[in-house]
Amino acid sequence: MYFPLAESTNIINLLLYNMVKIAPSILAADFSCLGKEIKKAQKLADMIHLDIMDGHFVPNLTFGKDISRVSKAATKLPHDAHLMVTHPEHYIADFASIGVEYISFHLELEGSKIELGQNRWVYVANGKVNKTRTRKLLNDIKIAGSKAGLALSPQTEFELAVPFLKDVDLLILMSVNPGFAGQKFMPEVYDKIKRAAAFKQDNGLRYEIMVDGGVGTKNARKLADCGATILVSGSSFFSDESFQKTIRELRS
Repeated sequence: MYFPLAESTNIINLLLYNMVKIAPSILAADFSCLGKEIKKAQKLADMIHLDIMDGHFVPNLTFGKDISRVSKAATKLPHDAHLMVTHPEHYIADFASIGVEYISFHLELEGSKIELGQNRWVYVANGKVNKTRTRKLLNDIKIAGSKAGLALSPQTEFELAVPFLKDVDLLILMSVNPGFAGQKFMPEVYDKIKRAAAFKQDNGLRYEIMVDGGVGTKNARKLADCGATILVSGSSFFSDESFQKTIRELRS
């Protein structure tokens, strides 16, 4: 299935820089003073990104609702929980109960595991998605009181997400393989962002388009140009003054 990119002033207006939101990932913060880090982040951030990993769906193990509760207590900024886990069904109630505004899970839950070497891997959809489970998860998140999100790994075609987008509040487009740091930004995600923005505009939908992975000074402006409405940043946000300057310029 192919969706032509919208070529109109309407989409240009939609992608104005001042609509770009910044979501620092607290995984890159100093956990010894997490509350202070988050309060400091409020000056530039629009929301807080929670990277929840189970060591099975992705090759890393992070934190759960307890650390997330600390973050919620430190700021009134909205939070999004990005569940990089095999069984998101087991996490929804916990994160909804502490007031996390967005809860997202991966479309590749029942895909194939691809070994990348060095004890790293990624799950890919291979054109197959369990539509019944996906729709139930989206519905369960909303019943729990949060907004529903869907995440796509870099290898997943945008078209596989199309059947669910009318029920999605947040679309996360990964620009690195989920689960481990130090990866290079994958430029092929630019086209996926454009497709997601065009489909949103052409169909009158309202989901946010979040880009997660390798966001920094070199690509933040282009990501906004392509249609990203939320940029997730980790180490760049907390330690790179030039990135913070770039975001201020982007918004002005």
